[in-house]
Order: sequence, then C-alpha cells, then structure tokens
Amino acid sequence: MMNLPRASAMLRLVICLVMVSMLNSHGMHTDWSTILSGSDPNGEHLLTRTERSFGGNKIEPPSRPNSYWDDPHYRPYFDNSTEKNVTAQLGKTAYLHCRIRQLGDRTVGAVSWVRQRDLHILTVGKYTYTSDQRFTSIHLENSEIWTLEIKYTLKKDAGVYECQVSTEPKMSLSISLNVVVSRAHIPEGPNLYIQSGSTINLTCIITESTSPPVFVFWFHDDRMINYDSSRGGIRVTTENGPTTVSRLRIQNARPTDSGNYSCQPSYADPANITVHVLNGEKPAAMQHGRSSIGAPLPNSIQFLSAIASCFFFTSIVSFVRR
Repeated sequence: MMNLPRASAMLRLVICLVMVSMLNSHGMHTDWSTILSGSDPNGEHLLTRTERSFGGNKIEPPSRPNSYWDDPHYRPYFDNSTEKNVTAQLGKTAYLHCRIRQLGDRTVGAVSWVRQRDLHILTVGKYTYTSDQRFTSIHLENSEIWTLEIKYTLKKDAGVYECQVSTEPKMSLSISLNVVVSRAHIPEGPNLYIQSGSTINLTCIITESTSPPVFVFWFHDDRMINYDSSRGGIRVTTENGPTTVSRLRIQNARPTDSGNYSCQPSYADPANITVHVLNGEKPAAMQHGRSSIGAPLPNSIQFLSAIASCFFFTSIVSFVRR
C-alpha cells in the first residue's frame, strides 16, 4: 500500500496534467519556464507589459496620432476669404492672417510660417523659431486663424510668406507683404526767398500713408520749433486724412530765421527746404519760391529783344553801304 506522502504528490501531479491538457485544448500554449522566470523570450518583464490584444487587433498607445487627416473628408483646408495681399507702413506692425478649416485639436506644431525668399522658418506653432524677435505667431484657443505678427516693419520685410500645415503632402498658402514708405513734400522748395519782416509760410504734404502720422515735427536746422516759445510768432497746424497736410507759419521773419527747414512726420521720409530772409534787397530781385538771379527772361521778352537787335544790326549795315 502506497504511503500517504507519495499519494499526495501523485495527486498534485495528476491535477497539473489535467490543467495543462485543458489549456492546450483551448489553443493557449504556455511556456511554464517563462512564467516561472517572470519574463518572455523577448526579454520583457511580464509584470510591466502594458500592451494588450483583443481579437488579434493591437491597441495603439494613446500618444501615437491616428490617421484622421488621411480621410479626404476631414483634411484641413485654407479658407478662400484669407487675404493674400497685405500692405503695411514702414515702421509699423504688419499682420498676416491664415485661416485654416478642419484643423481640429491637432494644433501643436501643425502650423508654421516660412519666409519664401530664403526658406527661413520663422515660427512653428506658437514658438518663434527665428532669432529675430520681431516675428511672433498669434493663435487663440479654438480659433481657426493663425497670425504672423511682424513688428517695426523694415523695407527688407517685403515679400512672400507661406502659411504651412504639416499634412502629407504638406499644405501651404502664400501671402504677399508690401511695405510702403510715406513721403513728405514741401511745395515751396527747394529754396524760398522772402523779405525781412514778412511771414514765412511753409506747407508739408504727406502722401502714400496707410494711416495718418502720429506726429509731424518741424525743425529749423537741428532744432525742433513746434513748441518754440522763446522765438514767438511760430504756429504749426496739422490736418490729418488720407493726405496729411501740416503748415508752419513764422511771423515777422528775421535774418536769423534763414536756414534749413525740415518736415519730419512719423514713419515717413522727411522733406527739406532752404529759406533765405533778405534784408533791404529790392522786391524785384526776389521771386517767390526761387532765386531770380540768372533766371531766364520770359519767351515774349526774348522774342522782342531778338527783333530789336536784328533791326539795329540791319540799320547799321544799310548806313555803311551808303
């Protein structure tokens, strides 16, 4: 008769064989050495493995993007209302807007701004990629508009910029930036001759401006005279509009008022004029707005002078022949 310990061991062996047979009948093959060692043949620890399988389909980790944009019905596209030609004034801030439909919540690093002339990446998402900190990407949460902000625009900033979306293939929209330079002009120039004691009237006309200037300063040589209370008799008036006009009026002109006058608007090229205040010269020696010295005679006077000279010459010839 078998002793009790040996019978107990045999019973445990039979139970294990039955369990293995049941597992194999269900198609689940188990490597018991692997289970006992706590790792699989690929070297992964079973207790730390998080990938799961259901019906043979592997579930992707949540950090890996799906193929949502591969469906043509859900691909992003540029709105046709996007303005493709933008004009900014020199020195001011330019805004280039890019409206993207169906971008969804995949906005991190999805939109970039690239300067076309040198293919320089300016921004990626909201991050400024270039060292030129005048460039900034602006995007509000849940908004379809991505804006490239260019502060203190320079003439070299003019050109084409691309709004790019990181799809496959890549999408891009070209937007052209035009930088305009406002100009000032003084119609009384370049020289003005005026009698001492008279009133100096100068006009500055500012054109090619996208908006009125913030200020218009008048300078006499290197000194601003808009608020010159020591001289007295100086008045500056400015009329803002599509064409801004600034007027300088100086009463009781003196010889010390002679010199260079400049009109300097904000964000515009300045204009200059030279004023000559004459003391005691005859009015006939002056011509408003320019010097009369060496000025050509009117055509009618030249014609009469030529006829008189010709008549005088023929008279002398006739007298000599007699």
